[in-house]
Amino acid sequence: MAEPRVCIQSVRVPLLAAAARTGRPLAELAQRVRISLSAIGDATARVPHGAAIAVWEAMASASGDPAFGVFAAELVGAAPFDIVDLALAHTADVGTMVRQFLRYQALYHDANDARLELRGELATLGHRLRGELPRSRHLSQFLLAVWTTKLRRATGRPELLTEVRLRDAAPRDATPLERSFAAPLRFDAEEDALVFPRGVLELPVRGADPGLARTLLPQLEHEVRSRGGEGAFVAELRARVQALLGGGDALAESVARALGTSERTMQRRLREAGTSFRDVVDEVRREAALAQLGRRDATVTDIAFMLGFSDLSAFSRAFRRWTGASPSEYRR
Repeated sequence: MAEPRVCIQSVRVPLLAAAARTGRPLAELAQRVRISLSAIGDATARVPHGAAIAVWEAMASASGDPAFGVFAAELVGAAPFDIVDLALAHTADVGTMVRQFLRYQALYHDANDARLELRGELATLGHRLRGELPRSRHLSQFLLAVWTTKLRRATGRPELLTEVRLRDAAPRDATPLERSFAAPLRFDAEEDALVFPRGVLELPVRGADPGLARTLLPQLEHEVRSRGGEGAFVAELRARVQALLGGGDALAESVARALGTSERTMQRRLREAGTSFRDVVDEVRREAALAQLGRRDATVTDIAFMLGFSDLSAFSRAFRRWTGASPSEYRR
């Protein structure tokens, strides 16, 4: 199985943060982790996941900062990283911004599997990776802190988080994390996630230019489809599943045919990407269900059959597993 790859920004950020923290030359730090300066300057470069994790750990160690991840996030601030970030900063509302991030997350990391879950009055934006991949607490804290900064910039609300969940044990001194997130921290959690009021998703993005976002989105769609590797394959497969949902029991066969491959080869490539056809269908159904329940002209029964469920009770069981509520409760 090929190792997932990650965008060069995931390596550039810890190197720059360590240089700022220690005062050491960037070239010296890059040489220490065997990353060339030319690669750091190449916006299209990607590195193996394991190499990126090694850089984060090495730079955190060099800095001597136990809260290196949030320091790196403060250094980066709310400035857009790239075209994806620029497009997200100009979406009409926070909900669209989050959904677009989820759509294009594979452009950051082949195995990204971030998810948005809605339960009652709360929304949870969780970060995870497909498969059993090594992780760095510094990178995880950096990502959550960057998401926090972008949500604050978008809404103008400095204290909008209800809770921050971290998979790591509580540090000896949690003050830097408390200062950065300004929210209750839950350590030893099952996932790294931000929890905030569901109503935040409906807020307009301050200073957004939706016209600019619409201009950039076709380029992002092109990149998702044209970039090689299993991330692009999974993205294309998801699109085929969306188009063929509700077509009957032979969904896997139909999707494989649409992709121009055999069902056996499709299943193998999904295993190599750290997922399965069943998981992809589940994710697509979940996203479509949440979107369709926002429409008042579609009944719950209509949505269940549109998503390919055999009956209403099967849809209700799946929806409760996804959200903790029934479709009717969620709609209310």
